[in-house]
Amino acid sequence: MTRTPVAVGFVLLWSCGFVGAAWGTASAEPAGLLAWRYVITAGLLLSVAPFIGARVSRRDLRQQSALGLTAHVLFLGGVFAAAASGVDAGTTALVCSAQPLVVAAAGAAFWGDRMTPRQWTGVALGLGAVALCVGGVGDLGPAIVLPVISLLGLSCSALLERRWAPRINVVTALTIQVGAAAIVFVSAALLTTGMTVEPTVRLAGSLAWLVIPAGLGGYGAYLLALRHLGATPTSMLLYLTPPVSAIWAWAMLGDQIGAPQLVAMGLGIVAVLLAAVPGRTTGTTSDPAGCAGPVHDMTGDTLRERSIRPAHPVPASHQVPQ
Repeated sequence: MTRTPVAVGFVLLWSCGFVGAAWGTASAEPAGLLAWRYVITAGLLLSVAPFIGARVSRRDLRQQSALGLTAHVLFLGGVFAAAASGVDAGTTALVCSAQPLVVAAAGAAFWGDRMTPRQWTGVALGLGAVALCVGGVGDLGPAIVLPVISLLGLSCSALLERRWAPRINVVTALTIQVGAAAIVFVSAALLTTGMTVEPTVRLAGSLAWLVIPAGLGGYGAYLLALRHLGATPTSMLLYLTPPVSAIWAWAMLGDQIGAPQLVAMGLGIVAVLLAAVPGRTTGTTSDPAGCAGPVHDMTGDTLRERSIRPAHPVPASHQVPQ
């Protein structure tokens, strides 16, 4: 599978969740909205799971459940809880945009990844692009820990996916992850605001959007990106999601797009291009952290994959996750 469609699909689908959340939270409590989103998504995935016929080991079940808790419960739970606690969306987006730094630092510490000065420039430029897009950091208070939880949750999911390198197919993996998250979100809703919602056309549209393009599409694309691009390149693509979310809001909600969002889009693209320049990876024969599994460079290629490629320059289309 070529990297460009995976990268573009991930950015578009991951960014569209804002629209459904904006629709839904206007007529339902965030906890109930999340619970219904995951109950419906889990039901859809379980309805097709028997036709896939994938064999799931206990190890697969444990690993995918852990990924469901990190990528879904901690990440989305933290985002929605931050919004409910009064943390403005810009601050949450800016905190979560530090994920490439966390993933890159962990890659250097545990897998011996090396990033060039040009790549670090891309990371810094990406942070600046997000800050410009969302207007910087708002008032900070104790609730700032909630977007930090989201940041750590999504970062852990990327690193665990790299560490374990699961071979279970994406649909089955997503089914287990969503099922585990549904149990947690339903329990949280029942213990707090409840799951009672007023059935309206607006809410139905919100849930449909959150379940299909944002849920199945966004998280499915996330898993594909992690497996085909690698953890750090996938994280770098998150720099493009705030301005693309602004475009979704303009197209679907009529929100205005200002010059900062347009400039941030350009800066984000430049940041991704800079940070995706292939870097060298150490540890070709050793694993500094004792972590088994494939070692990726900044292009997302495993060292084994690169060792069997022809000894000619890699085309530019394969160097950059566009």
